[in-house]
Amino acid sequence: MSTLSRPAGGERATIRSVQFLRFVAAAMVLIGHLQDALRRGRIPGLAPFDDPTGLPWHSGVDIFFVISGFVMYMMAADQFGRPGAPAAFIRRRLIRVAPLYWAFTLLAVLTVIVLPERVQSTQLSFPHIVASLLFVPWRAPSGGLVPPLSVGWTLNFEILFYSVFAFGLLFRRAVGLTAIVAILFALMIPRVLFPNAVGDQLDAWGFPITVEFLFGILVGRLYLANIRLPGVARVAIILAALLALSFGNQAGLNAFQDRWFFWGVPAAAIVASTVLGRDLPDRSWSRVLVLCGNASYALYLSHLFTLRAVGVLWSSLHLNSVAAYFALAVVSSVLVSIAVYLWFERPLLAWLGRRTGSKRVSAAAVGATPEGLGGSK
Repeated sequence: MSTLSRPAGGERATIRSVQFLRFVAAAMVLIGHLQDALRRGRIPGLAPFDDPTGLPWHSGVDIFFVISGFVMYMMAADQFGRPGAPAAFIRRRLIRVAPLYWAFTLLAVLTVIVLPERVQSTQLSFPHIVASLLFVPWRAPSGGLVPPLSVGWTLNFEILFYSVFAFGLLFRRAVGLTAIVAILFALMIPRVLFPNAVGDQLDAWGFPITVEFLFGILVGRLYLANIRLPGVARVAIILAALLALSFGNQAGLNAFQDRWFFWGVPAAAIVASTVLGRDLPDRSWSRVLVLCGNASYALYLSHLFTLRAVGVLWSSLHLNSVAAYFALAVVSSVLVSIAVYLWFERPLLAWLGRRTGSKRVSAAAVGATPEGLGGSK
């Protein structure tokens, strides 16, 4: 379950719908990469197909970013201005996010070295690998601002947001939130005024996609102000957001520079409609969804490896059913992510929590990445 702190009396609020939405976001990215594989002819015997929904499935990343802003604010809304709060916040976030990302990044590097025929790019450089492990945007030998683990570009934005949010915790809440907003917008100025003269880091950090974290903070403030939506309104808003995503995607309104609006605003509407109402009941089926949500970060980081393995297996089956391929790929990716979560991620977090005294670190508390949470730009 997602246990999030609330300022009122320090009580805890379990929001199962957030975990469910995290799984939905990760699954959307998975479907987006499945479609990419078909479109690029990487699956023997299968041709691309027309998606009747028209949805931009990679917008699952944008949902993750909004969730991240929401979760971070919910966790730390009562920590602004408290001594030691920024350091404790950063420590918990790094313990939660970094180890699993480092593991899969090193696995990606190892794959390039050992199985170069199974990867798209075989170019590596030591500075690029180190910068990626430090969550610093760095130009790859192939030319793009993408880490060895391609989905890791979103983690660079996550760590940027964590750092800015931690700075905001130095001050009382009103001042701290103002500082967070000001810093994120200030980072956009250099690439607007000097588009061809800024370094790679400022160029990456200045993308307005960071506004989506602010959308999440706004949703968190609404939640803690006890703003709730009736069920009919929630369903209507989600349907409208999905229609906006589909329309914008089919109209070509998905440029990365404008993604914060065409994908981010609908993503914020989806997150708000999901959390600003009655939560999922505590039932056996909802516990399964919560488990999938807990494993969403592992799904985000691991699914490209699983898809590659499924692709190798598929080439030996000589089948031509797109539906069968999708079913095998999705089920395999989800099962692998749950296994990674249960047998690697959760024990690792428990051990690190004991070693560092960070009792609040849990696999349920990550925002996105995600956190979860990458896709194509």
